[in-house]
Amino acid sequence: MGGGSLDSFQDTSSLSSNQDQTRQQFIHRSIYNPLLHQSSWSTTSVHSVYPDYNPTEFELTPVPLTVPELPPRPDGYGQESDNQVRLIYTKSGFYLREQETIHGFFTVFSKSMDHVNLCIAWIPEYLIEPHDIPQFVELDGLLASDQDFPSIGLNLGQGETTMMTLKNIYSLYICPPQPDKQGSIVITSKAGDVLKPLWYTANDQQDYELDKASWPGYNIIDILQAFHPLQKSRDMEHVYLVQGTEVPLSPSVASTDIESEPVLQSLRETQWTLLERLSRITQYSREALGHPMISPLLPASLRNNITVQNTVVDYPMASHYLSQWSTDHDYSLVDDTEGLLQGMPELAGPTPIHTRTAPLSPQVWVTLFDHEGKLAVPVDHVRQLIFSGGLENDIRIEAWKFLLGIYPWRSTFDEREAIRRSRTEAYFDIKRTWFDHPEIRNTAHFKDEKHRIDKDVHRTDRSQEAFVGDELPNPDPAMSVGTNANLEVMKDMLISYNYYNTDLGYVQGMSDLLAPLFVAMGDEAMAFWAFAQFMDRVQSNFYQDQSGMHHQLQTLRALIQFMDPVLYQRLEATDTSHLFFCFRWLLVWFKREFEWEDVIRLWEVVWTDHLTDQMVLFVALAVLDTHRNNVLNELDQFDDMLRYMNDLSGHIALDPTLERAEVLYYQFERKIRAMQHKQALLKEQLQIRSCLIY
Repeated sequence: MGGGSLDSFQDTSSLSSNQDQTRQQFIHRSIYNPLLHQSSWSTTSVHSVYPDYNPTEFELTPVPLTVPELPPRPDGYGQESDNQVRLIYTKSGFYLREQETIHGFFTVFSKSMDHVNLCIAWIPEYLIEPHDIPQFVELDGLLASDQDFPSIGLNLGQGETTMMTLKNIYSLYICPPQPDKQGSIVITSKAGDVLKPLWYTANDQQDYELDKASWPGYNIIDILQAFHPLQKSRDMEHVYLVQGTEVPLSPSVASTDIESEPVLQSLRETQWTLLERLSRITQYSREALGHPMISPLLPASLRNNITVQNTVVDYPMASHYLSQWSTDHDYSLVDDTEGLLQGMPELAGPTPIHTRTAPLSPQVWVTLFDHEGKLAVPVDHVRQLIFSGGLENDIRIEAWKFLLGIYPWRSTFDEREAIRRSRTEAYFDIKRTWFDHPEIRNTAHFKDEKHRIDKDVHRTDRSQEAFVGDELPNPDPAMSVGTNANLEVMKDMLISYNYYNTDLGYVQGMSDLLAPLFVAMGDEAMAFWAFAQFMDRVQSNFYQDQSGMHHQLQTLRALIQFMDPVLYQRLEATDTSHLFFCFRWLLVWFKREFEWEDVIRLWEVVWTDHLTDQMVLFVALAVLDTHRNNVLNELDQFDDMLRYMNDLSGHIALDPTLERAEVLYYQFERKIRAMQHKQALLKEQLQIRSCLIY
């Protein structure tokens, strides 16, 4: 058998086929093992099942030990760049192709922060300068303001870096991750060129849930809008149009460029979280200079204070107020009002005293109404009682409806019940306009609005008992945190307000005003109407042009100058007469300055309008007056003044402040009457002199 012929078992064609297959396997294997090399292969050397071994046929020849050839190195790799730019924002996880070929960073930068010319770029990872890598890692996904917008080297390579200035961009397609598609950004230039799509994934597994939770698109939109207005397209989903004008930073620009409603709508959606830094400035450094973002528009002290500058970048509404303030003419008030009014009888007499008393109790409250539930005493008397003492907690749920205008003061029990039922039905009619219509809730516009509301609500008063806990799954797939029933009701009310007040809509920060109303009312519909009535009073605070805030701060500035010229001069000397630190005080009615229970008491006192409908300004004046001695004797530097004022947050005693605010109002009233009297006397003297001349 050992020497028998193979022809007796199978034909030669089958043998040849098997030999070819063996040879191909060997060649294939040698590709992956360069040390294995067969110089020849003979099809005639095999004649039996057990062929004789011929060592020459399997001779191995040495392979030279050379370094294997690597893929070609990109031309730009390792090249030093002298193109220095200021980094504003960067985010990793972006690829030029959907299947993760070349990784890079989506980056926003400007050549200079003196004259901002925003640029958007995708920078391949291999083109980042080695000494800049720590900056990119540390600031990944963050606004770089805390690092003073550091300088980095921009390496364009041989065109691998994709870059375009924002002013040359027509539109941005910013689409969040979908179950069957990665998140992506597509840039279209004004010339009509479409740049290569940038695909986003959080890790190499392309996990949808992870990508969705970490999607940076919303932050990118917010940051771009802080520098330049974007208008969301009404026709194309996920498309944002770049407006042709800069964010207004001067009155002339404000009067001509902000005219179209889409721009206002776009601007008003800038992240509210950044407002936290607007008035809570607690760290200052004269050494941390740079980034004079709106240098021509700010006083020198603001221009040189990096924390204030960062705040302006974070919150464009604040920059608009500051620009308007910086170009205002001084009020034509006489500084020496004390000398002018000396001897006027209105200023004689003892110092006014406050009328603060104990809170209005349920026992006293019921005596104010007759058997039909109609008010049996003058409305002003009730307002005065609430102004002087506030309300005990048990009657707030009813009394606030009078103060906020839900119930007429002269209504009966039956009329108020009818109003309650009617308002409840009206609220749920508003809610049904979106809640019962999936075609509305599934639109991109609705999802974007709801996502903004979700983010705000989940940051509002979470230490309060009503909002503690996140035991429920969040119905918003874009939110990675849990929720609870009260948070969801808050969201529903804010979404409904967006449909109720279509002119204003939802503006970030409204959740701060709604939360105490919801807790006090304990009822969704009534809390909504209380909020709507409150917003009617303060909605100008949320106008994008900041006309309401500008007017209030102007008035407070004039009030300080009139009531206390010495204090005003100190504010001017320290470059703080802009009252930047008062911005948040007035914006949300001291919501972040007092403790929760004190905020509720403060609001109900101010709602009475007992002395004036501008009582909130006298509360601000009272806070400043309480700390007057420290301001005059210890604070003579800009940084010290701002730090001191902002450190007051959470440390202001309500009752002494209300007492002082009331006394200051009485003094203001006396001074106004004295000035009116003085004006009449001067006019009379002028008329007498005119008669003597003729």
